[in-house]
Parts: sequence; structure tokens; C-alpha cells
Amino acid sequence: MLLSSDLAQRGFSTKKVSADDLRDYVRVIEICLKKYIDESHESFGEWNDENVEKEFFIKMERTLFEKLLLHGEIVGFFAYDVKEDKIDGISINLVDKARNNGIGSLYLTHIIGLSDEQNKPIFLTVMKTNPAVYLYARHGFKHHNDLPGLYQMVYHPKNS
Repeated sequence: MLLSSDLAQRGFSTKKVSADDLRDYVRVIEICLKKYIDESHESFGEWNDENVEKEFFIKMERTLFEKLLLHGEIVGFFAYDVKEDKIDGISINLVDKARNNGIGSLYLTHIIGLSDEQNKPIFLTVMKTNPAVYLYARHGFKHHNDLPGLYQMVYHPKNS
């Protein structure tokens, strides 16, 4: 995914994730999601670094798994997976200093462009207590299904 020139001028960049990024991934996910897991522990259980580490290696196989850097420091991660009939595996995790810069919207716009171009729906899950639900809704994602502690949301391409 390409960042805007404005974001690049402010010191943001992206790079493909490598196995060396595991510790930073666990740190960022804990910063971004532990609060919501703790709020919904009846659905998700207790925070567990090992589960996050397993998720990291699963994401290594996805179509895109990139880290977001600010002046060389890892401040976020993005992932998605393009499959035969859909796009899924969507994740956007940004620490505070990377939020509210339009990065999440830029990422979603990129994925929505892929969806429209390839005529494939996008499916994602988001914790019910995570305010990212509103970001997804602003970008055209609709409620699709309720899962324990999660909403499943879908974006249907314009051509469908």
C-alpha cells in the first residue's frame, strides 16, 4: 500500500513484515486490543501473548502484511488476504501517535478499491466495544452477523 506524499513527508512509511517484527507486533496488538479483550473477557478469555504470536505467523501468509513506521519506529500493522471469492483477514492496528492521521481511511480506501476492481466482497470482524466499528461503517461496511463479542461486517463492491 502506498502512503500519501503528505504522510511520507511527516515521516510515515510502510514495509513488508518479517519474522524479526514479532515482538513489535505483540507490543502493538497489546496496545491496540488488550483493553477490548479485557472488556469482553467472557467472549475472548484472558490476554495471551502466545495467541498473538500464532496470529502473527498466520498473517505472514496473507496477501499483504505490512508494518507502519514513523521515523523508523513501528507504530502499526496492516493485513488483508485476497481469496478467490472474497477479501478478508482485514486488520488495522495503530498506536496512538499514528491514529487520526487518515491512515486507517487510506488503508480501507485501498482495500475497497481492490474489492471494486475485482468484484469481491470484503469481510471483517471487529470487537463490539472497539470504536473502529464506526470507521468501518463510514467506509460503507454493513453489519453482517453477530458473533460472541464480535461484529462481522461486509462491504459489497459497487459492481455487484
